[in-house]
Amino acid sequence: MSQTTQLLNTLKKCLKAKGLTYRQLGEAMDLSEASIKRLFSEQTFSLKRLEEICNILDLNFYDLAKISTDAETGPSILTVHQETVLAETPKLLVFFYLLLNGRLPESIIKDYKISADESLKFLLELDRLKLIELHPDNKVRLLTQKNITWRRGGPIRTKYESLITEEFLNAPYDQAENRLRFETGKLSDGSQSVMLKKIDRLFKEYIELTEIDKALPQKKSHNTGLMIAFRPWIFSILEKYKQ
Repeated sequence: MSQTTQLLNTLKKCLKAKGLTYRQLGEAMDLSEASIKRLFSEQTFSLKRLEEICNILDLNFYDLAKISTDAETGPSILTVHQETVLAETPKLLVFFYLLLNGRLPESIIKDYKISADESLKFLLELDRLKLIELHPDNKVRLLTQKNITWRRGGPIRTKYESLITEEFLNAPYDQAENRLRFETGKLSDGSQSVMLKKIDRLFKEYIELTEIDKALPQKKSHNTGLMIAFRPWIFSILEKYKQ
């Protein structure tokens, strides 16, 4: 895939993640929907047009290139050894998590109870673990994707999954930006398959949005969590009275 194609594919993902159609983009740029489709299909963007679209998406050229590069970078599953070291050192895990979310070491030192000496120690350890590549002046290049899938039954999930689930659900969920619903019903095998595909797609779109919004200043975004559970299930009280 050429760099141009990869960049424009990323641009399409950004538009989709922001809920913008070609027609809406055309209206914002004073162009017809057909003109927008032609720009993408023929890959005939001028720098001015590309900058205009980036401005509409609240991105700059650097952000777009970074998102495009990140989409092609590194593994999303760590080795057991890497997870073990992170699980055994919570402060190191927090430091790595913040790096994954676009924080710079100096920013972490400023906002968290992590000293400059600890920061350097953590950077060297993450470099040794091949989770980052450490450059002069403590510049960091991630060697993993920013969204990591922790191993099922692995060190991180074993140590933190129950705590995370308990903390996440222990809230009133009474704010406009909160959602908590529980529904039950019978589904055929085909309908269950449809639901699973929809859930996978929702997670994919959520991850794409987080990748795009990582390019925004810290004050323009908020830490969020998305948890979905779906499985064949019968409430125990029904089983209790079943003949």
